[in-house]
Amino acid sequence: MHYQSLMPIFAKIISVFAPYLNSKGCEKMILVDVRIKNYKCILDSETFSIDQLTCLVGKNESGKSAILQALYKLNPVDKEDTYDALYEYPKMYQTDFEAGFIDDGDTVVISNWKFTTEEIEELGEKFGVDFINTSTVVTVSNGYNNKRTWDFDADFHVLFEKKMEDFGFGASDRAQIATYNSIKEVRAQLKSISALSEPEQEFKKWFDTSFPDDKLDTFSEKYLLPYLPKFSYFSEYQKLPGRIALNNFVKKSSEGKLTANEKVFEALLSLANTSITEIKESNKLEALINKTRGISSKITREIFAYWSQNKHLKVEFRCDMAKSGDEPPFNDGYIFSTRIENTRHDSSVSFDDRSAGFVWFFSFLIWFNYIQKEENNLIILLDEPGLTLHAKAQGDLIRYFKERIVPKFQLVYTTHSPFMLDFSDILSARTVEDVTDENENVLGTKVGSKVLSKDRDTTFPLQAAFGYDITQTLFIGKNTLLVEGPSDILYLTYFSEKLQELGRNGLSKEWTICPSGGIDKIQSFVSLFGGNALKIVTLTDYHPGDKNKIDRLKKSGLLETSHILLASDYTQYPSSDIEDIIGASAYAKLVNACYGLTGNEAITVESLKAGEVLHSTEVLLSQNPDVRFDHYRPSMYLIKHPDVWKMEDIAEALDRFEKVYSDINKAL
Repeated sequence: MHYQSLMPIFAKIISVFAPYLNSKGCEKMILVDVRIKNYKCILDSETFSIDQLTCLVGKNESGKSAILQALYKLNPVDKEDTYDALYEYPKMYQTDFEAGFIDDGDTVVISNWKFTTEEIEELGEKFGVDFINTSTVVTVSNGYNNKRTWDFDADFHVLFEKKMEDFGFGASDRAQIATYNSIKEVRAQLKSISALSEPEQEFKKWFDTSFPDDKLDTFSEKYLLPYLPKFSYFSEYQKLPGRIALNNFVKKSSEGKLTANEKVFEALLSLANTSITEIKESNKLEALINKTRGISSKITREIFAYWSQNKHLKVEFRCDMAKSGDEPPFNDGYIFSTRIENTRHDSSVSFDDRSAGFVWFFSFLIWFNYIQKEENNLIILLDEPGLTLHAKAQGDLIRYFKERIVPKFQLVYTTHSPFMLDFSDILSARTVEDVTDENENVLGTKVGSKVLSKDRDTTFPLQAAFGYDITQTLFIGKNTLLVEGPSDILYLTYFSEKLQELGRNGLSKEWTICPSGGIDKIQSFVSLFGGNALKIVTLTDYHPGDKNKIDRLKKSGLLETSHILLASDYTQYPSSDIEDIIGASAYAKLVNACYGLTGNEAITVESLKAGEVLHSTEVLLSQNPDVRFDHYRPSMYLIKHPDVWKMEDIAEALDRFEKVYSDINKAL
């Protein structure tokens, strides 16, 4: 049966799962930032921020997986997954840790969270308005003692006032507990009361249970933990097995010894609303097959919404008696098999033998649909997702993340593939490196909240993603702005955002900025891709020697004359680069900050020639043996240090760039 003929069945199945597949979910605590210590190769990651979608990018063995595994155990879906110092403490310091020589050696994760407005309102009803407010940062930590600790600024006066009301305190009760701005104050006054009234007794029971000491941990675990999202971890290696020996599966499940792959099958059973008990009964096997086929159809339909590789695949389940000659455990009882059928070629193969990418995607969707059925308050951790997918399919997976996961849950995933980076939100990437200092002392895994890194292997996926995205936009960007190089993109983006922050006009979001490599490449670009119905505008540097090139471009008719913009049009100088639009004063300040130039080494405005800011800078720095200048580095420094300029430094530059954007946007 062809996929299209299954549409009515798919629609019916979707309606069954709609309550948990399409629900918007409720607001949840937001993870703001994380610091990981004392875990495997991580000595101290240092604090790094977490967005709604966060990508940890780094080379193999940099510690990406360790970060997710440490974070997962802060509040895992499976409570049995706890920290184990014997196996997880950094080996180089384990002896010192066991001897008690390391301060705070138990701590693994220190995380900062914020409650949502919806949660604050709910907490206000329970514990008093502004007991916790929207600006409160809640720090939750965990480590090798496997006891979470909580810390936040709480208004205890509000809390105890509310609980006294709840327990029906009268005037005499309040007189005996006159001040209650801290846990210690309340505890001391309760001890001093010789005879407690009934409301005071009830209050004391609640107080002693909630605050056995002066910390917030017990109270928080009882009342705030339900708001804390659980972490769910899924690795690249978790895949639905092609064959399951049901008797063996039942036995391993009862013993709690299921492998990660077998747990994907367990998730499939849960989605099919069946259980281990049911599959023991031979008369229920046909029902099992029918239920799992329904799930297969639903998952397959969902895959095809995001799978651009081959829409002629279908997953089939079957259950047969074992053959005595097969190897154990497949020689006993019933064998549940999963196969992939290719309807185009009328062929069928075992699930284990087919496209590894499709197998992983199918398995992942089983797991994700299961986990969101079981829990609605989650943070999803994916370790190297989609490595077996084709580059274009990895792009499909990113689209799935953004459309199906991120609207509901925060998502953190690791990768070293450039195709698993979302270039439209590249600042959501965090670099992960295994670092040593200048003396080759091991510093362990570090996570950078900035996109940049000094290590070329670490930044390679970012650079490759940049190039790949540019290549793709040549074909799919309806409105393409051609510039000379990557630094132009960064400057144009920076000043556009600054203008928009001020309520002024920046570059329209409809433009895709693409580096062309200079005037010489523009004509070739337009000739090659102009037939794709692209609207193309170019902003290019201009020097006297470029006049003939510009004239030829205009005469070619490939671009409208109004779509050929020169940097010199905005500076009133006969020759200009984009650095001249920025201005000598601002650019000098940026370069000095970028290269740490001070005193006599610093570049002055007077030393730069009007209309030749970039060339003048190159000449000046070529005389400094300690500086190796390239015009790309200052633009990258600007992205890392966006506050290097004060507003007065770039006031005139903003005016010039606003005119640039206005002329570009006119082409729309």
